[in-house]
Parts: sequence; structure tokens; C-alpha cells
Amino acid sequence: MTNTKDKEAKGGEEDESEPRWRIGDRVYALWAGNNCYYVSTIAEVSEADRTVVVTWDDADTSHRRVSFDQVMRPSDETTAWSRARIEKRATVRHTKQKGRCLFTNEACEPGQVVFVERPLLVALPAVAPKLWECLQKLHEVRPLNLGTITFHFAALVSVLTLEPGDIDVIRDKYVPEPDEEPNEDVIRILKALQDAELDGESNKICKLEAKSFQRLVSAWRYNSFGHHKEDGLVLYNRISMCAHSCDPTCCWSYGDEDAFVLRSRMALEKGGELTISYLQDEDLLKSTSVRQQKLQNWKFTCMCPRCSLKVDVGRGIRCQRCKVGVLYPQVPTGGFETCKVCGSSPSSEDTQMLLNMEEEYVARVDSLDKKDLDDVQTVYQAALDIFERHWILYVMDTILWEGQRQKNIMEAMEHQRRRIDFHQHYYFRPTFILAWCHEELGDCMVQQFPSRKWHLMQEFQRAYRMLAILCGTTHQYTASPYNKLWQVSSTNNSANANGANTETSESRKPVAQVSISM
Repeated sequence: MTNTKDKEAKGGEEDESEPRWRIGDRVYALWAGNNCYYVSTIAEVSEADRTVVVTWDDADTSHRRVSFDQVMRPSDETTAWSRARIEKRATVRHTKQKGRCLFTNEACEPGQVVFVERPLLVALPAVAPKLWECLQKLHEVRPLNLGTITFHFAALVSVLTLEPGDIDVIRDKYVPEPDEEPNEDVIRILKALQDAELDGESNKICKLEAKSFQRLVSAWRYNSFGHHKEDGLVLYNRISMCAHSCDPTCCWSYGDEDAFVLRSRMALEKGGELTISYLQDEDLLKSTSVRQQKLQNWKFTCMCPRCSLKVDVGRGIRCQRCKVGVLYPQVPTGGFETCKVCGSSPSSEDTQMLLNMEEEYVARVDSLDKKDLDDVQTVYQAALDIFERHWILYVMDTILWEGQRQKNIMEAMEHQRRRIDFHQHYYFRPTFILAWCHEELGDCMVQQFPSRKWHLMQEFQRAYRMLAILCGTTHQYTASPYNKLWQVSSTNNSANANGANTETSESRKPVAQVSISM
């Protein structure tokens, strides 16, 4: 049995009257030269000013005094926190517009861990293989309306494995229709399971009422995450209280044993709302109308700051008069802004013609075969005569970058540069997409322009800085651009004819992905 409350009761908070750090502790400490965490040993502890003096593993003698909040155990960023510790950091409050939402109790810097939460339940096929097989057969005979068995499977696994208190926690999650009646799939599944041989699993399921089953299915549908490695779902308690935003204040990654690591994507004041994106990063780069349509899967209309803008600057269309200015549509009126070059505005007839043309191109791009690069190039070339800084150009730039990288690296690099330009124009926050764009562009430049050290360092540095915010300085994703940056800067330093110390604050040794025991 899985009882989250029992687990958390055993793993309570540390006694705060005891010094947290002791001489000899092996830790990650922040080196002020570049704000990266490095392996070190605590040499001195000062409770009065809440600082420690560390000895760096690489024998560096600078920036040795570090404040308590800049020191962490190797597992602090990956191991789930206790419920009590999470509740000290974040609070659920009711809002008039969105219902229950999550807010931080402390100010947070970009990239700071807000909290790390263990799953309430991980519903994988291996948990109940015969039940999974039974649902698969039902789905093969006649597909379920949701298009997958994972939500129904997770709901049934909840009943089979969780204590009543934890099941109540799931039932308390957000659902659009709290009094929803059982649908045909729920009735069908319960009926089929009455006769199924599930090795003792059927007793609890036979007692499950249809309406209760429906509520659990909906709770999983609207609050769970797809498992990052297997075909299954994961549900968290506090994280499920995070509202969506197309400009989310937080980002996340996975920690130990499917723990959810929530980080601030931007600076947050005490009491600031903790939001995440329910959409993939690539969807955040599409128009407001496309995002709104995708969010109908959760049956709500997003009213975040980006969706509330009166002009959608991700749908640029070239001015038909001067062919230089860019027109952006006004939302929700459907008209266009006045051209900032020639001062003209399209007539109502021209406006409708441009909007119809845009719809046709969106449909055409959606139907593109990524393997048919000639067709993609033809559509792209035609679109360039009409659009500028439009999300459909970004989609085609992505296809052409991926398709041309091994065939024509110079052309691929141009498409990658255009991807970066559009991302920074339309959505300027750090994302994994933007970080990897910079790193991949840097990789190409190493091959084509190895002498441009300043440019290589710029691309790898930008990638590193963004990934440090998104998943921390000790994550393997972050180590990749950082080590490339170190290699370029080391080569640059060794080439200094005068032997002068040109080491920058970014040129410290590579980030080591190591495990250290306390």
C-alpha cells in the first residue's frame, strides 16, 4: 500500500535548533565568480552571520565565504521534500477568477528551487499488468472516447493501491464538472471488469461506484502528467494546484524517483503566484488563438497576460502597400495595426483577404510532410513574400533546420538563427527550446567558424545561463553547454601570446556531474 501521509510523517523536518551545516560536510556551494555550484567541503561555520567558509575541490582560493542559502546537499535539488517543508514554501489560496491557486511564501530568484514534491501515485502498466491488459483489449475492440486507457487505468490503480485518505485527495482535485454523470466508457469498463480475472484485484473494483470512478478518471485527466519514461501517468498533490499561464512564472524538471522539481522561471516576490504551462514549449510560440484552442482540452479560457494582449505580435504580415512594414492583427477586433513605415491600414476587404490567406497557410503548414524538404522549401519561400515574424515561418524554420543540418550546414544555421530571432521577439523568457537553439548553433559554428571564439562563447554562455534557470547548474543538460564554453575559453586563454590571465568569470573548470556522500 502507498500511504503518502505515513511516508511524510516519517520524513519530517530537520530540527532547526541544530546547526544545519557542520565542519567537514561535503556540499555543493555557489561560487560567486559565475554563480555556479561546485563540490566543496565546509571548513568553518558561522551561525551568527549564517555563512560558511568552504574549501573548493579544485583548490581555488577565491569566493570561499558563502551564505547558508547558497549551500546545498547533493540531493537538495532532486530529492522530494516533506509535506511540512513544502507548505512552508507555498500556500494554496482561493481566487475569484481561477479558484484554488498556488502562491509562494518567499521571494524567489530566477532558477531557485521552489520545492520538490514526490508523486501521490505513479500509474504504470507494471503496477497492475492484468488490469492494463484487460483495458487494452477493451480499447482494441472499441476505442475509448479519450483515445487512451491511461486515465481509466490510473483511476482504478488509485482504488487498488492507495489508502482512503489519499483517494480523497485525488477526488478533491480540479474537474470542470464536479457532478459529472458516468459516461458510457466508465459503465462499459466496470461491467467488463466484473467478469475479468485480476488475481484478487477485482474485489475493490467491484465495490467501486460508477460516479466515483468517473470523478477519479476526470481528476487524473485534468491534473496528471505523462510519465517521462514509460506509458503511464503521474499525479502530484501541491503541483496540481498550479494554474496555467502562457507566460508561466515557474518551470520544472524531474528529480529522484519521479519527484517534481519546481523552479522559478523569473524573479518572484513573496506572495507571487506559482504558474506552469500546461502546453509544450513549442506551443507557447504559436498564436494566441492556437494556444486557446489547445487549452480547450482542459476546458478553460486562458486570461494570462500574453493571452490578454490586444495585438498578437506572433502573426506578422507584410504591409501590402510599402512591402517593408509589418502589420500585426488586433485581438479580438480582427483588424490590423497601422503600418509604422507608410502609415497605411488595409481596407476591410483587404483585411479579410489577408486573414483568409493566413488560415490557408496555417492549414498548409499543418499538413506538411517533414521528410519532403523540397515541398517545405517551396511553401516557405512563398510564405516569405506575405509573412514576417509569423509563427508558421518559425515552424518551417524548425523543419528546415532539422532537415538541412546534415546536408547543408550553412543553410541550416540560417534557419536556426531565424528560430532564435522569432523566439526572442515573441516569447523572451528562457525555454528549453531557446537554450538548445543557442547550444546547437554554437556546435555548428565550432565546425564552420572555429576562430570566432567570441561568438562561440556567446552561444554556449546563453545556453548555459538559460538551462541553469530551467533545471539548475548541476543538471546534465546544463553541464553540456558549460563544458563546451569552458573548452572554448580554455583554448582562447592558452592562445594568449603574452601569457596574461584572460580568464573570464565563466571560464572556471567544467561542471562535474558527481555524487558525493555526506
